[in-house]
Amino acid sequence: MTHVIQTPRTATRIGVLFAAVLLCLMTVFGVSGAQAHDELIASTPASGEVLKSSPKDLVLTFSGDIKKIGTILELNAADGQKIGTTFAIDRRDVTVTPEAPLANGTYTLVARVVSSDGHPIAKDIDFEVKDPAEVAGSTPATAKAPDASAPAAAPAPAAETAATADDTADSQPMAGMPAGLIWTILALAGIGMVVLVLLKVRRQTK
Repeated sequence: MTHVIQTPRTATRIGVLFAAVLLCLMTVFGVSGAQAHDELIASTPASGEVLKSSPKDLVLTFSGDIKKIGTILELNAADGQKIGTTFAIDRRDVTVTPEAPLANGTYTLVARVVSSDGHPIAKDIDFEVKDPAEVAGSTPATAKAPDASAPAAAPAPAAETAATADDTADSQPMAGMPAGLIWTILALAGIGMVVLVLLKVRRQTK
């Protein structure tokens, strides 16, 4: 005979309650651990932003205070050239100031900072400067009209003129021949054609 041991309802309820409390504690501490490290929460300009003028300052805002030790900030142009900058840290804000106005082009701000808990943060911010006034100022001037007072072009050399005349003569085979000789050739050609026609007719009548 099999005996079924029944667990008291009170013990079951305590076990379920204990499991629920343990799950809540794991969830709370897990979320707190994930949020322990600081991170970049905003930047001016934003990554990918196109500016219509050179920015005076570049500002990075983090979720916690930033340490001054171990901070590396570089501003690079598209060709890899480094732009001179200075920076200042005010708790959560890091301000980067270019030493000279930025020309039109693409730039990358490379930020390597250390948060208040000692966790390193690495971020790259890409942006573009596209000042319409600078584009208009760099447009090349239109070509000037020729000056009426400038001397006219020198005439072509005599040799070139003679070559042109020779080319014209070559394109016209009878150019330069006496008119009488031309008519004589045409007459002989006509007589030859008449003779050929008469010989052909004579052969057909035989």
